[in-house]
Amino acid sequence: MPGFLRGRFPLTNEQTFVQGAGRILLADMDFPWPDGAEDLLKLVDVPVGTIYDPLAGLTEAGFTKTGINITRNHAEEDFDVDQIRGSIRRRPSNWEMSVGTQLAEAALETFALAWELGDIATVVKTAPQLDERHVGLSAPTTYRERRVFVLFQFPDNTIRVWAFRRCIRAAQEAGLTLNKTGEQVSLPMRWNCQADPDQPMETQFGEIFEQIPAATGP
Repeated sequence: MPGFLRGRFPLTNEQTFVQGAGRILLADMDFPWPDGAEDLLKLVDVPVGTIYDPLAGLTEAGFTKTGINITRNHAEEDFDVDQIRGSIRRRPSNWEMSVGTQLAEAALETFALAWELGDIATVVKTAPQLDERHVGLSAPTTYRERRVFVLFQFPDNTIRVWAFRRCIRAAQEAGLTLNKTGEQVSLPMRWNCQADPDQPMETQFGEIFEQIPAATGP
């Protein structure tokens, strides 16, 4: 006899159970808005060893620590009148979304991303000196807008994507400590997601899309 208490979906539905690490891909604002996971990743292993490589125009954020955190919050306005001792209506006045993590690879590319720096340049030296890579510690007056995509793969290999249209670096301290003990260096990073007024209200921040598992059985 079936139990009284039950979930919304069968326990065999992998998409209702999310546990594990994710992946962040970044793109410039001129990157075409994807119709699905196939517009972000190579999903056919030809040539061998290239499956799940990001497509042209996308950059890996790299390994992370403490997971990838997607938040959604809002503010509201409360309406009341003198004759009723209680609120008579509430309406949302602002919506906020963000994506945060700690970048675990202490490469120059990671510092450039987390600290909103410029391009990395290679400086050629005369032997026996080694060539070097340089990036300036700048103080930019504007934020660089990016598209941000958070990807997760279920045990059945289907992929879910949280896709955000317009993201900028959040005001956040991102420091590092060089120490002989303790955790490896990681840089906190958070992107504030901005609404795109040129899109319908339903998709102004972006979209969530996921692959539907292939049918099984005879």
